[in-house]
Amino acid sequence: MGERQNAHGRVKKILHLHAKFIYDVIELIYMANKETNTGDEIITNDEVDEITRAERLERAKASAKPLIDHLEDAVGKDQFGNPILLAKVGDKIIIERIATVLSHKPWLDTKTYVITNIDGVTGDLVLMDTDLGQQAGSNYIVGLKHGYRFKLPNSKGMSIGKRKRGRPRKNPTGAPEPVKPVQLGPDGKPVAKKRGRPAGTKNRPKEIIRAEKRAKLEKRKAKRKSAKTATRTKRGSK
Repeated sequence: MGERQNAHGRVKKILHLHAKFIYDVIELIYMANKETNTGDEIITNDEVDEITRAERLERAKASAKPLIDHLEDAVGKDQFGNPILLAKVGDKIIIERIATVLSHKPWLDTKTYVITNIDGVTGDLVLMDTDLGQQAGSNYIVGLKHGYRFKLPNSKGMSIGKRKRGRPRKNPTGAPEPVKPVQLGPDGKPVAKKRGRPAGTKNRPKEIIRAEKRAKLEKRKAKRKSAKTATRTKRGSK
């Protein structure tokens, strides 16, 4: 009984010393961070990865941004300098929105709507999203202040991204291509280039082909014979 109590006391003492050691290490780390911290924000590797991933997603989204610079503005100004909508009810309007809640205000989306109601005093617009089949709303006065763009569609419409059409050029640098040597015949005239491989480059004499076939056949026979012999030897040993 006494030995068990002594052992229990030793274990308790060891655990106490271990906990004290861990506490001292944590306190030292805390004091070191407190001394070296200059007030700058510490960003962990996970946060860096998340920021990098968000930047990649934003760049990929921006690459699909439709180009509407060539379209006519849907909002003009009257004689007093106040914004005025140049479209009427029933017309289509293109609205390019940005994420105003973010500091760098990235592109959000660009959509075409049908105007169903206009409030010329407040600038409120009641719109119909024909793609989703539901109503939407906007304000061309407040939207311009936030960086929205309002355009009138034309026959060409919006251009998606900056894609290059057509096949890529074989010589994009524009450097002069090297001149290929012209093969001349015995008479000094250029020899017409023939299609296909040169005659005899893959042809071999029939005697060599037959000899190779005979060698392969003999090799297969020898392999089968050795396998049969090994099988008989194995059965005889049993």
